[in-house]
Amino acid sequence: MSKTIRNYQSSIVQVLSFYGMQSMPFGKDIHTSEVFRTIALKDAQAMLELGVETEDILLLSGPVGCGKSVTVRHFMASLDSNLYIPVYLQGQIKSVPELYKMILKELLIEPPFSHTKAKSLYTKSVTEMKKKPVIIIDDAQDMSDLPLLAIKSLVNFMQDSRNRVTILLSGQLELKDKLMYSTFAAIRQRIKLDISLNPMSLEEACRFIDHSLTICGRQAPVFSDNAKSEIYKMASGIPRVICRICFKALIQGTIKKRDVIDSVDIPFDNF
Repeated sequence: MSKTIRNYQSSIVQVLSFYGMQSMPFGKDIHTSEVFRTIALKDAQAMLELGVETEDILLLSGPVGCGKSVTVRHFMASLDSNLYIPVYLQGQIKSVPELYKMILKELLIEPPFSHTKAKSLYTKSVTEMKKKPVIIIDDAQDMSDLPLLAIKSLVNFMQDSRNRVTILLSGQLELKDKLMYSTFAAIRQRIKLDISLNPMSLEEACRFIDHSLTICGRQAPVFSDNAKSEIYKMASGIPRVICRICFKALIQGTIKKRDVIDSVDIPFDNF
């Protein structure tokens, strides 16, 4: 184990001891039941639960760090396992054959080598399934053009009027911009539910900071109201940036023995 890692682990232990917490807050490993539910998250969740029943393609977009991954995780956890089969893919998909084969593998179906056979097997398998596949493509802005265009083929089942699969495209704002090009008109026209995630309000950011500490075992306030306001301004309401600043502030607060972290104690965020 390197000296850097040992020093980092030692710092975490000191933070937990100084502030009386069982685990380090502002991390990613939060159970879906403990996720802070902003208005944006609640609205997005409601729209996704509505759309998954009848829609072919759903779009979830927002700025970097605004909570898309949390929303996707929460959505997947909410799916009724008696009705749906979640299929999670990362967006770095470079070809159409890769897209079909990745989906088949996630459905526990051995994909054939041939692209044509893989496409036929996908159509046959989905048609025969008793549960509806829900294909989530995270970071969809990273998809190459051809597999993104192939999304329309994934939801087409000849003249079958029944909705047999729902695809959720989740990505940064550039995904929404990309879909505005005429090349992707066939996909864009199929999207009736376009869900946008916005940064937190000041009131939500303050409650989010307190909530993150509470679920880790800290009941008394750590950040003053002025500190929380300063963090909100520095982060522009973006949850991921709020977490990063608070994480650094806790380490600095431990070093400086600050029982309550005030605005003057907030470290400059240079990322």
